[in-house]
Amino acid sequence: MAPSVPMQTAAPATEARRWPSGTVLTALLLTIAILVLATACSLPMARRDYCAPAREQPIIAAQVDLDYVYDPDRSQQERNLALLLDRVRGLGVTAVWLQAFADPDGDDVAQALYFPNHCLPMRADLFHGVAQALRRQGVAVYAWIPLLAFDPGPTHTDLRVMSSRGRDQGRPGPGYRLSPFHPRARAMIRGIYRDLAAAGPMDGILFHDDGVLSDYEDSSPAALRVYRRAGFPGTIRAIHRDPALVRRWSRFKTKYLIDFSLSLLATVRETRPGIRSARALYALSVLQPKSEEWLAQSLPLYLQAYDYTVLLAMPFLENVADPEQWLRKLARQALARALYPQSLVFELQTVDWRQRRRIPGREIGRQIALLRQQGALSFAYYPDDFFHDHPPRQVLEQAFAREDEHAGDGGRKP
Repeated sequence: MAPSVPMQTAAPATEARRWPSGTVLTALLLTIAILVLATACSLPMARRDYCAPAREQPIIAAQVDLDYVYDPDRSQQERNLALLLDRVRGLGVTAVWLQAFADPDGDDVAQALYFPNHCLPMRADLFHGVAQALRRQGVAVYAWIPLLAFDPGPTHTDLRVMSSRGRDQGRPGPGYRLSPFHPRARAMIRGIYRDLAAAGPMDGILFHDDGVLSDYEDSSPAALRVYRRAGFPGTIRAIHRDPALVRRWSRFKTKYLIDFSLSLLATVRETRPGIRSARALYALSVLQPKSEEWLAQSLPLYLQAYDYTVLLAMPFLENVADPEQWLRKLARQALARALYPQSLVFELQTVDWRQRRRIPGREIGRQIALLRQQGALSFAYYPDDFFHDHPPRQVLEQAFAREDEHAGDGGRKP
């Protein structure tokens, strides 16, 4: 938040200068603030911090795997879509985050896409037809798509993110990503987003959780060249000799990834002006002070850069002993940094992937209630199992009922 303006004391009687009246002074301060903000937002991205997006309405989102709608049997695919549309109708969500990339093996890397494009195979021309059908249900549709995790095949291995330690274990994020520092990789990803925008309308973009770089990434030749131009040593080993340099390098990478994502949004907005932005953030980025060095993520910068910051509030994924205590701590620390709480989306898991079990609906309902008690206003959940009504429709309707009067369009007015 901006620092408060100190109260002015009365001018001495002997002083000839007169202070403006309260109304004039307020108008003067407002004009100065607008000019300062406009100047800051016109600077090149590398020379400024991010301008906070306009205040958004609360959002309630279901994240949907298009892999489960797709079926090589066209008749079965139509039945799957009918199940999804029937479930969304009256569910209480204001938005659907719809998978635009194919990931049937669940490795979080896109080998194919669900829309026509010039870079990867198209599994089926499915995304925009489903998006249109969902939008007719009165919900906003965000294209859920990777930032870096695209696999264009074995002939492009020189474009990938490289680690000076090999693949890091125990850290979030997929193993295969294209390097944001390589010009050809950036052009390839930008082409994918341009094709996504050209294929049909949507209401927003949700950047997947793959947009991370560890404290030993990226060590590709292209990345090292960028580091040197930015004033860093030419090797990651040399950077790690100085803790202060590591912190500065980590912030450089965080901003570099944000800048790249915003450039992709600008590409989409050339065709689809006005779309909203959302980006996933790991809970570790909130709970661990040094996490920016491990992930190149920052909650304060995300809150400034995107319309919605999607915090992965998934205690079973993190394997914590007391999920509810963990959620309380996460909510307190995250909401303390949010100027607009509605822009911070708490995304809950509906499946415990470690134990291979569905999380009971009543437990999901308790988690939503707990987060609301802490001040959370925006929610999402993943995955939505429209085949088996999980989370149960009744649980979601009850959990989100009190949000209806506050929740806005989440991206567009139906």
